[in-house]
Amino acid sequence: MARVKFGLCYIPDYHPELSGSWHQWYENMIAEVVAAERLGLDGAWFAEHRVPGFAFGNPAMMIAACARETRKIRLGASISLLPLNNPVRIAEDYAMADVLSGGRLEFGVGRGLYKYDYDVSNVPMSESRERFDENLAIVRALWTEPSVTYLGRWTRLEEHSLGPRPVQQPSPPIWVAAIRTEASYAWAGREGFHLLIAPFFFPNAEDQLRLLDVYRENLVRHGHDPGRFEIGAVYHLYCGASDEDVARHADPALARYQAFTKATDLRRQAFRDPVAYKDWKGFFENRETITLDQMKASRAVIGTAVECREKVEMLAERFGLTRMMFEVNYGALPHPAVMESMARFAAEVVGAP
Repeated sequence: MARVKFGLCYIPDYHPELSGSWHQWYENMIAEVVAAERLGLDGAWFAEHRVPGFAFGNPAMMIAACARETRKIRLGASISLLPLNNPVRIAEDYAMADVLSGGRLEFGVGRGLYKYDYDVSNVPMSESRERFDENLAIVRALWTEPSVTYLGRWTRLEEHSLGPRPVQQPSPPIWVAAIRTEASYAWAGREGFHLLIAPFFFPNAEDQLRLLDVYRENLVRHGHDPGRFEIGAVYHLYCGASDEDVARHADPALARYQAFTKATDLRRQAFRDPVAYKDWKGFFENRETITLDQMKASRAVIGTAVECREKVEMLAERFGLTRMMFEVNYGALPHPAVMESMARFAAEVVGAP
């Protein structure tokens, strides 16, 4: 277990009748990050979405808030939706987050998979690839060059300098998110970026393994040492004291989370158009609600400490993971139960001999 780093990943869903006020919801998450640092976990990552009550409009704000309450834990975006944002503002916000955290930022980027995020941002999803490439190039230039002139399709800069620059030079670690699109895996390998994945989107391991092979093959083909690059995966976590504890807390929370995301998908036509994005076609043709048993079997780390440890070891080995980031706050899991689950996981899974 020593070679795998463990942390938190927040893609939370807000339920007014159960989650408390917005203020309390955020305060609970910050308290969980503080606890994660105390427990020796490596990082806490925050997702960006525009879907109401789902994740964060600007993860840099949560990173900055957590930075003031912590000293060591790494703080990441998982992910910043680059095509939907002004790249100068992104460079500014995350440079400031790196400064406020004393150089603890992990910068995850991606195009996203929710069509609604694009619709509400008034950005055509068909432009996501070009906008992503242009915006990432601008952010990297602003972080590393004293003065930037860039004449792009959407952004034009003339001798613009960023202040502050990130503490970490030449830049904070950059991670690229990839789920089902083979071209994204190939591009991340070719360009030499760390990789963020979400294996629970796949009904079987073979498809995910094939795409990871594409990433690693492109690292090698383009002169990158695979040993220098990390692969992080996101899973839901609940480490229970007993089967009864899991049934009492995790099962209803996971059911609420699935119902929330399923309703969002249907109401907002949320995911990428499967006609335009062929890599998602099979996902939509087999659009069944994943059962709790299916999630707990291989798509989540939920169970007793013994079961969680066995699952973590199996998943890390299967996919060659260097990091595992866990959604601990989902489906209005009660905050005390989240804290107990985290403590049990740190002591009996991470810390077990």
